[in-house]
Amino acid sequence: MKLPGDYETRRRLLDELETTFVVEAAAGTGKTTVLVERIVMMVRKGKAQLEKIISVTFTEKAAGEMKLRLRTRLERAREEVTDADESKRLTQALEELEVARIGTIHGLCADLLREYPVEAGVDPLFEVAAEDDAEALLTSAFHRGVQTML
Repeated sequence: MKLPGDYETRRRLLDELETTFVVEAAAGTGKTTVLVERIVMMVRKGKAQLEKIISVTFTEKAAGEMKLRLRTRLERAREEVTDADESKRLTQALEELEVARIGTIHGLCADLLREYPVEAGVDPLFEVAAEDDAEALLTSAFHRGVQTML
């Protein structure tokens, strides 16, 4: 059986739990699958609690899918393990899943700004702009920036 070309990278992502990685790959290459497996392995081996893990993606749809896949994989892992400590950690992770920080980059930033509004100099009651409004604001800010540079 021939191993995929990125086999070694995938193996490292699942085995080297003390190492920080940045994973960049095209859509449909299995990033979410590997990330979910890595999170499950970290929880299972006691390297991290789910409530202390932040998992960030770009769209709400992808974040929701990741959370569903993580729930399914945690449940399956709990059924597969024979070690009582691992089973306990996986059960705890399932209980923490609803408060786990699995979301979008803008959602994470909004959460941080709400936690530290004084330090960030923002109104604690701010709202994240809707996608259409955000695009218009970005365009406007870009044009203002260009004008000041001229």
